[in-house]
Amino acid sequence: MKARSFTGSCMALGLLLSAPDAAVARDGSLEQCGSLSAPVRDVIHHCRRALSRGGLTKKQEFVANLNLGDALLSTGTPGAARDAFAAAAATGLERVELYVGRARAEEALGDRMAAARQLDRALELAPQSLDVRLARGAFYLRISQPEAALEEFNAAVRIDGDDADARFNRGLTLIALNRGGEAASDFSAVISSYPNDAGAYFQRGRAREGRDDSGALQDFDQATELSPEWALPYFVSGQLLDRLGREAEANRRFRRAFELGHKDPWLLNRIRSLGG
Repeated sequence: MKARSFTGSCMALGLLLSAPDAAVARDGSLEQCGSLSAPVRDVIHHCRRALSRGGLTKKQEFVANLNLGDALLSTGTPGAARDAFAAAAATGLERVELYVGRARAEEALGDRMAAARQLDRALELAPQSLDVRLARGAFYLRISQPEAALEEFNAAVRIDGDDADARFNRGLTLIALNRGGEAASDFSAVISSYPNDAGAYFQRGRAREGRDDSGALQDFDQATELSPEWALPYFVSGQLLDRLGREAEANRRFRRAFELGHKDPWLLNRIRSLGG
């Protein structure tokens, strides 16, 4: 795993019960609408079909729209997803997944204030929900509010200190706040549970830069060993080696990053200076 950022999911298969209408039950669309293994476009098709056929209970209509919205988000159609979540809300039922989903749709449509309001409602419903805290923290981190993100990830770690997503994302937030020592501790906790997580090694290397450059290079090397086709660790370690005056080693890393397709104007100029 190269990186981790919690988004949450609204799929709620467990709530899709057998439809009271025999035609809907025979059709099978309701079951496929809640399938976690079906292709996303099949989920969209079957959710729409089940909703158009009717014969659903209020709970089934709510969850079908919830699943439809989640599937639409994953295909990059947040406007249609927002409409599906609105239809779920129109049933009068509430679940935190609804508000998290609506927040994701609003954010994708560029309305951060609306997204924040939806996440606030999710927190009101479930203040001790790990998923809600992770979703809120990820939102604040994405919109460059690391202090607010840290508050949410701290709450997530208090709820479950062993959760890798909570520790990983808190580490990212601490790096953004220039608190590398604390960040390194979080990534070390992730590595203890997931020793083959290339992303955790890479981020711990970033956290160590400037304090423990030797340790940072070791972490970058481990990231490339675990994920040899990932360009970014080569590029970042090349920059560190350059700062340390180890130009020949740095150039080898830069060449490898370029070969793997890393896109950066600075890197392109460096490669040109080396003769292509």
